[in-house]
Amino acid sequence: MGFSIFSYGAGKLDSKIVIGFAIIAIVGLYITGPHTFLFGMILATGWSLLNTGVERIFPTLN
Repeated sequence: MGFSIFSYGAGKLDSKIVIGFAIIAIVGLYITGPHTFLFGMILATGWSLLNTGVERIFPTLN
């Protein structure tokens, strides 16, 4: 559930906010241990940051 929520929302947010969510998820996983929602959150935000980085490095020409 965390992956689906944050994969949809992370694409619509600014990358600085997505980095903040990723840090919150990392700290939450460190404190609580394995948690499915936080793990999905870190996967979705990391995927969004990866896509943003690749689009900035290799821009598509329209």
